[in-house]
Amino acid sequence: MALETILEKLQFANEKNILIQGLPSSVEKHFAKLSFNKSVTPLLRSRRIDFSLVFAVNRKQLTDIVNDVAPAMQGEGKFWVAYPKVSSKIASDLCRDENWSMICAHGYEPECQVVLDNVWSAMRFKKAELQPKISSRSKKVAVLEA
Repeated sequence: MALETILEKLQFANEKNILIQGLPSSVEKHFAKLSFNKSVTPLLRSRRIDFSLVFAVNRKQLTDIVNDVAPAMQGEGKFWVAYPKVSSKIASDLCRDENWSMICAHGYEPECQVVLDNVWSAMRFKKAELQPKISSRSKKVAVLEA
């Protein structure tokens, strides 16, 4: 079985308005055939972003990026944030289990996480109102069945 490509992991489905910001050279080749914006432009903001993958190495950088990108996202757009894995040699204050409050403040919730390569992981965010709601009864049933 062939290894899953980065684009498959990110559930890329030929979206039209694409933003890939801060793309490191180590993964650049995986996006060579795509036409994408490297920053949020007025035109991209007016068209709304369908697919966004932003790379950040620290909270400050991520906060600045999110404040620019989140308002430009299309409602059901795919919003991915890539950050250095703990095992990478990149000094970072970002990790899988925390530091997402600045994204949640824009109405997003974490949905899933994937490993891009030996350096980068990515977390996908979805608008909170689009996340399926689990009733307290469903939660109790899920716990009882577990």
